[in-house]
Amino acid sequence: MSHRELSHYVSDFSRYRVAVLGDLMIDRYVWGRASRISQEVPVPVVAVQHENAVPGGAANVARNVVSLGAKAEVLGVVGDDHDGRELCRLLGECQVDTSQVLVVPGRRTTVKTRVLAANQQVVRIDYEDTEALPAAAYRQLLGRLERRLQSGEIDALILEDYAKGVFTRSFIKAAIALANRYQVLVTLDPHPSHGFNVSGLALMTPNRAEAFVLAGIGYQPGINDPCRDRPLRRVGAALQRKWRVSQLLLTLGAEGMALFGAAGEDPVHIPTRAQQVFDVSGAGDTVMATMVLALLAGAPASAAATIANYAAGVVVGIVGTAAIEAAVLRQRLQEEE
Repeated sequence: MSHRELSHYVSDFSRYRVAVLGDLMIDRYVWGRASRISQEVPVPVVAVQHENAVPGGAANVARNVVSLGAKAEVLGVVGDDHDGRELCRLLGECQVDTSQVLVVPGRRTTVKTRVLAANQQVVRIDYEDTEALPAAAYRQLLGRLERRLQSGEIDALILEDYAKGVFTRSFIKAAIALANRYQVLVTLDPHPSHGFNVSGLALMTPNRAEAFVLAGIGYQPGINDPCRDRPLRRVGAALQRKWRVSQLLLTLGAEGMALFGAAGEDPVHIPTRAQQVFDVSGAGDTVMATMVLALLAGAPASAAATIANYAAGVVVGIVGTAAIEAAVLRQRLQEEE
């Protein structure tokens, strides 16, 4: 398939609306310079120059959906705090619908603060509560999800698990069952600590390290050709068997991606398209958002993965959690043509 044909799929993204359910958070960045070492302890002293904050986690996936031209709404929880209000404001500025966000009193909104000097991360500070939500919160989230699916306005449901308390086995099974009941495409970006092994997913997108953990196989470094990478093929087969997922997309960093379709078939290798790599944080969010929209637009799975690969190649060249615009992605695809 030509790159010009791939760009036509991107042009269709605006027709769709995607719901993103998962762990919402803020990615905060403190930028500065480090020119000396502290006299108190041997650590760099960062002189702060400026700060900024962007939606992170599941919120960043929704941000990417919108920047790619589609409509997005988020379902999840925030605390009754300044950070929760700031996150909803940031999402609103990105044109993401936050009307289904649930405020849980007494719970902290998840915030990841990264301190950077000369574009290098010095330290990350996390504010979070990761225990499971109250039972009432799960009931409310499922009720809100069902109402939105029942409306017929949702074309796909993306589940984003960062192990910050939203997902339990029973909750994720219920969410997938609802999506299947209303015949809505449902996908998952899993967390390695949650081996739920649920069924009913159209797509799952772990990275290489996560995939080995989820498959229960000891990690082994990769080689340049995933099709000849026997440990990786074992992992793909194990995940397809355990999760019974229709399409399994493993992101492999510098080696690109490996797409596993029907059981027994060879994986499809998609080489990386990154021209330069400054920051991989958030790249998986971009892959998920792009892949889902391309599938909705009717792209075959291998073509959708290729489009997502180009999108990831752009965002890893930007320091900080970033989103890609549809026009930029179309341009990159057309340049390749």
